[in-house]
Amino acid sequence: MRYFMNSTSMKRKIIILSGLLIACVLNVQAQDTVVYNPPATYSFIRSEANVIHNRESLDPLYAKMIELKETPQSKVTILQLGDSHIQADYFTGTTRTLLQQEFGNAGLGLIFPGRVAHTNESHSIYSSSTGQWNSNRITNSQNTQPIGVAGNSLKTELAGNTIKIRTINATHDYSFNRMTLFFQKDISSYTIIARDSTGTSLAFAGYFTDEVYPNASKLVLPYSINQVQLETAQTVPSQNQFTLFGVSLENSNPGILYHIIGVNGAKSKHFIKSKEVLNQTTALSPDLIIISLGTNEAVDHPNLDTNFDKQLNTLISVLKAGNPNAHILLTTPADFYKKRTRRNTGIQIIKNKIIEVANNNKLPYWDLHEVAGGNHSADLWKKEELMQPDGIHFSKKGYALQGYLLFEAIIKGYNEYVLHRHSKTH
Repeated sequence: MRYFMNSTSMKRKIIILSGLLIACVLNVQAQDTVVYNPPATYSFIRSEANVIHNRESLDPLYAKMIELKETPQSKVTILQLGDSHIQADYFTGTTRTLLQQEFGNAGLGLIFPGRVAHTNESHSIYSSSTGQWNSNRITNSQNTQPIGVAGNSLKTELAGNTIKIRTINATHDYSFNRMTLFFQKDISSYTIIARDSTGTSLAFAGYFTDEVYPNASKLVLPYSINQVQLETAQTVPSQNQFTLFGVSLENSNPGILYHIIGVNGAKSKHFIKSKEVLNQTTALSPDLIIISLGTNEAVDHPNLDTNFDKQLNTLISVLKAGNPNAHILLTTPADFYKKRTRRNTGIQIIKNKIIEVANNNKLPYWDLHEVAGGNHSADLWKKEELMQPDGIHFSKKGYALQGYLLFEAIIKGYNEYVLHRHSKTH
């Protein structure tokens, strides 16, 4: 026997089914999108401008981030390269923490023991040493020793000297069971013994280990630790020095791995003159490279370097050559003062050059200068105690705000991609 449905009943069922389908799609979208809430609101922040321009070129990156959400099995690696705004890791540390809360914590990433080099270091570590270590960095006009991936280096000529690195787990557990050790890797280099806090040896590195990358050795530790001591040891007569370029601290978990290369006083020209810094980024396998430079160039106003755009283009080219699968995102510097209180019109010129380079290379960019309030917004940041007295650097609270704003811009693009993807697949 056949059963027939009248047209009114059929329309009702179609409407119900359509509604269920739409609800299903919206539910899937809601599960994949990320909700973000600002830690504090300021009237001068231009939220509508807080987007990644030329966002579509980052779609492959967003696709990998969706995979982390849906089937967490891999890593998305971000590398942010810049100047003193990056070195202390307050800005980047906030972005790292927020991304890892959403997509998983794969480790602290690349660090440099700044205290041993008599400079500041990431607020997420504490370093110390025994014996004499000589330091160098890319801004030194008279470089006396090799410099590697972190834009800095530490060298000793004595066996038995040590560097101790401890992670400070204020927001995340940054214990690690994997390390990538960057150093001058040749027959003159001392062997390194990695020890835990009890003095137990966990791994060895030297010119003989992991020859995939010429100046890096990847170490797998037998268990997770929060502190490692690197000790130089002479195992063959030719060994007479050890030069450390940086250490990447990682774990075995899927998620976001967020490296930083920050050098006080750095400009684009310093990085391109120290090609080994850029060449060693290959061992980090970044999916995204964020270039945050321009502040120190703008400080020189009115004597701006007319070659800045060429230097930035060269920097991009070298990074692309070593990391052909990485996406590159440019950022502009926020407004700041010259000589503590004088307004600096050079910032607008540098900002425009950065955006021009981004557009000419079809690269995405994030205009922090505009988002932070535009011209003369330093007055407002200073009033809210978001700047330091020098008028160039920001307070911890100010850097945390910038870190949140970058996270928000990245997530806005991610959410747009999620909705676009589902509109295509449904």
